[in-house]
Amino acid sequence: MIKDETIYSSEYIKIIRRGSDFYIESYKKGMSVAQFNDFISRYSNIKITSFIVIKNAILFAPRPLEKFGEIKERIAIEISSDELKAYIKLSVSDDELEGDAKLRLVKEIMKKLKDEGIIFGVKSDILVSNLCNNKQILVAEGIAPEKGVDSVIKMYEIKEAKPEVKEDGKVDHYELSLINRVQAGEWLGERKDPTLGIPGRTVKGMIIQAANGKMYPLEYDKGSVREEHKNGVTTLYALRSGAVQYDGDKISVSNHLEIDGDVDFKVGNIDFDGYLTVQGTIEDNFTVKATKDIEILGEYGIGSVREVISIDGSINIIGGIAGKNKAVIKSKRDIYTKFVSDATIICEGSVHIGFYCRNSNIKAKEVIFDSSKSQIIGGNIQAEVKVVASSIGSENENKTVISVIGFNREEYKEKLENLISEIELLKNELIKVRQDIIILSNKTNLVDEQRERYKWAKSEFLSIADKLKGLERERKLIVSALRTKGEGEITITKKAYPGVILEIKNITEKISSEINNVCFYLKDGKIEQL
Repeated sequence: MIKDETIYSSEYIKIIRRGSDFYIESYKKGMSVAQFNDFISRYSNIKITSFIVIKNAILFAPRPLEKFGEIKERIAIEISSDELKAYIKLSVSDDELEGDAKLRLVKEIMKKLKDEGIIFGVKSDILVSNLCNNKQILVAEGIAPEKGVDSVIKMYEIKEAKPEVKEDGKVDHYELSLINRVQAGEWLGERKDPTLGIPGRTVKGMIIQAANGKMYPLEYDKGSVREEHKNGVTTLYALRSGAVQYDGDKISVSNHLEIDGDVDFKVGNIDFDGYLTVQGTIEDNFTVKATKDIEILGEYGIGSVREVISIDGSINIIGGIAGKNKAVIKSKRDIYTKFVSDATIICEGSVHIGFYCRNSNIKAKEVIFDSSKSQIIGGNIQAEVKVVASSIGSENENKTVISVIGFNREEYKEKLENLISEIELLKNELIKVRQDIIILSNKTNLVDEQRERYKWAKSEFLSIADKLKGLERERKLIVSALRTKGEGEITITKKAYPGVILEIKNITEKISSEINNVCFYLKDGKIEQL
């Protein structure tokens, strides 16, 4: 039979120990909760299991004998779920935390750790120095596994086509690099191999396997790019000279025709599938056509050419266009030139002109003049979204028509929201397909079904990436449009002369006297000035 042991007795309460349990009995009211807490704090080996029993005994005395606690383990051990950390919590007398008794306690702790299978990463220094009651103490720590570093890819960067105007007081320069040219053997990208993971170890001595770094695929056109692996790095090199381009994430060197001099009778008309660079000029009456970007780098630009056409790219004419009422320039994307005179430009993107436009017809998404000295004199400029120039017209009051078709802002906002949603969906799909490619490319000995899946995934990845590229381009155009004022904008940063006719969404404004630094925009069906 278990014998009761009285732990505490007063005129108010009595506490007894019966085996491993503790009981409280109250006789009368008078003891406060604070007095009870002060008393119980001296008994670190008591674990309270019912605060309600204590509360009832003190506040609603007298109360019969009821269990309120149980004895704590002298040495309670807790191991984290990943088995990387082990803790102890002591419930011993204060005397055991000092002197020889402490040494005996440490031995007892070490034995209990061993009994629990904790054999690795034991912190002996902590056991010797920092022991206390009722506090979780970290006594053993394993080694977490370290995942290997994923492969790191660095690729050739396509330079953004951005016109640069240099006005040095003597010569006006208009500089732009449109085609990213490389020579055979030039660097196009590299991938550092992933590293192996470093295994870990639990406090119980078990080895934890570590994941190796992932090998990300290098996407390149094997017909125009080669790879070379050396010292843990795979490097991509151009197999031929040409123009760098990306289809999604896939790099390639496209056909690039470079005419070292002029396009004349010796060369003839050009119709080329790829990128085209003309170092000189294009003689009068000749036609130049290419599927990709076209650069004409001659200092004096071009004259009365028949046509310059980029089917799916942009055009850069460094020296300008003196069209003699004959030249026609067409581009799927953007057109950049120093000046335009007596020419026709048709462009689905933006037209950037450095300094002036005289007696020319231009049709584009937007027409932007990049110099603070820019002029539009005569001719007809038609843009979908906006026209920005320093001055329009002249003192001679040349008839100059600036027309902005305009847009519906609410429709553009709705279209932008739909585009953003579609782009987000495609990005998520791209991540999934890329993950498939990574998983399959890291496997060896693929079965037929896996090989087919890998082939499909690579094709699908390029298809989605290419579609994303087009949608992103469309999104940027809409965002640019929404940044314009009203639903169509004509900005004149310096001066507009009489004889200038402005039109936004078929609403016409004639300039009858000189005006300075003004922005015209459409609001509520009227042309407003700012």
